[in-house]
Amino acid sequence: MSDCPSCGRYVGPYEACPYCGARIGGRVSVRAVKIAAIVLATVGLAALWLAATHSEVPLVPIGQAGATMNMAYVRVQGRVIRSPSYYADSGYLAFTIADESGQMRVSAYRHEAEALRSGGRVPALGDWVSVEGTLRVREDDVAMTINVPEHLEIERPEAALREIGSLSADDQYARVRVQGQVWAVREPYEGLTLLTLRDASGTVEVAVDESLQALTGALIPPAVGQSVEVAGAIDLYGDTPQIVPASVLDIVLLPEPVVIAPPVNIGALSEADAGRLVSVQGTITGVDPFSAGVKFTLDDGTGTLTLLLWQDLFDALPDPAALAEGAQVQALGTLSLYRGALELTIERAQDVTVVGGATAPVSGPTAIGELTADRLGETVTVEGAVVEVASSSSNFRFTLDDGSGQVVLLLWLDTYDELADPRGLNVGARVRATGQVDEYQGALQVVPSAADDVTLLAPPTSVALRDVSSLSAADVGGTVALQGLVARAEPFSQGYRLWLNDGTGEALVLLWSNVYERVDGRDGLVVGAQVHVVGLVQEYQGTLEVVPQLPVDVVVGGP
Repeated sequence: MSDCPSCGRYVGPYEACPYCGARIGGRVSVRAVKIAAIVLATVGLAALWLAATHSEVPLVPIGQAGATMNMAYVRVQGRVIRSPSYYADSGYLAFTIADESGQMRVSAYRHEAEALRSGGRVPALGDWVSVEGTLRVREDDVAMTINVPEHLEIERPEAALREIGSLSADDQYARVRVQGQVWAVREPYEGLTLLTLRDASGTVEVAVDESLQALTGALIPPAVGQSVEVAGAIDLYGDTPQIVPASVLDIVLLPEPVVIAPPVNIGALSEADAGRLVSVQGTITGVDPFSAGVKFTLDDGTGTLTLLLWQDLFDALPDPAALAEGAQVQALGTLSLYRGALELTIERAQDVTVVGGATAPVSGPTAIGELTADRLGETVTVEGAVVEVASSSSNFRFTLDDGSGQVVLLLWLDTYDELADPRGLNVGARVRATGQVDEYQGALQVVPSAADDVTLLAPPTSVALRDVSSLSAADVGGTVALQGLVARAEPFSQGYRLWLNDGTGEALVLLWSNVYERVDGRDGLVVGAQVHVVGLVQEYQGTLEVVPQLPVDVVVGGP
């Protein structure tokens, strides 16, 4: 009603007549309308929020994502068919997934990529993933950007234990676990490391690229000959299977060696064994050089076999002259048939070893300064003070100085393990040793064949104890002694790391496998244990490391 019921005049929206003051009934107040509008708007927004937060993000088959879905927020599911690429400088992370309808690149940038990396939520080849994100459609390219790291779910299948020879192209993307010996380590180009792994059934390459290392840690390649277990997914290089680990920590050193070719009697071999990897031991009864290499006749009492070394491999032997008639030789190689005769072809210099038949030693010590390359292969006795020690995965090296010159005393691990007093063989000790003169990378070496050929004449010197806080870049290349409590400890693919705290600071102590495995009481290297170490100071990626060169340089419980 718009007229006053009392005076009959037009009053419009007023609730009281402005002329006679009479109340106009049946009117809804403007204030009530305003309140009602606010309530309705609030309820509507709440309903929209509930719908947005509780409704399920639509699951879209990858092949159906097209131009009409650009910028849509959707969920896709599939298997990772391309290993993640990661660029630390830009913070860019990407991987490719596929379902039955197609494939899609999934990316994350900076904050989201770092959250995925630090949270251990980066998928690997062969993983099944469910991921939500924003679609980006450009022409024929459809990609997804992850907006919320928590909306990436990963299911990693259990790795099945397999023999290497059973792997095939049909296993693409399947997760497997294999054990074998590291046959070779190579870097075909910068940013890719390939480990050739071998067991009794065959070989396979393990591929570790720079993105995997940036995401999971630096790879310290295991030494050739070490036994390892590797878990990963099968990828194909052409039609050849490769194993791609999800992490460098999936490459684990084994405490027991993997036998890739058990020793056999030569007489038990036949034409049916052609193509097999074979290990034999026997006596050289004939030497036949030819234009491309040298053939040796090997006799073990049950039969004879031709041992073939191509010239480049023969020249790479530590002591080619040791392969003479009468020498006892252990050899590992691939068996083949040539003109009706069995031949064993050696593929690596380390796979042929002289185990007996050394020439008689020269009596009396030889002045180290008189040793030259002309005396390679001779057996000599030298005497001198140990002025430096170093180690590698297969040996320990002691530099001897007798005043006339210096020479490296090289002890293979099995020889070192047989020493009566390994603690006495260290810097400052005076030593007499008998062994063959050898050369490695231009440096002369004396290589004893047994621990009895090494005699300690005087004890080593001690290294003064230092405070951890006193270490600096100026100490790199020098030797220091530290003592403190283990604050942290962890194994890694090539050995063991521990952080030593002496109250003034904390130092990283790096124990390579050849050292760690020989430390007396190494089971006691746990958090809280007191440890005394002597080691070489090195720097790796800006961090100082103390690296003991000998097992006796690590004393659990203090000196």
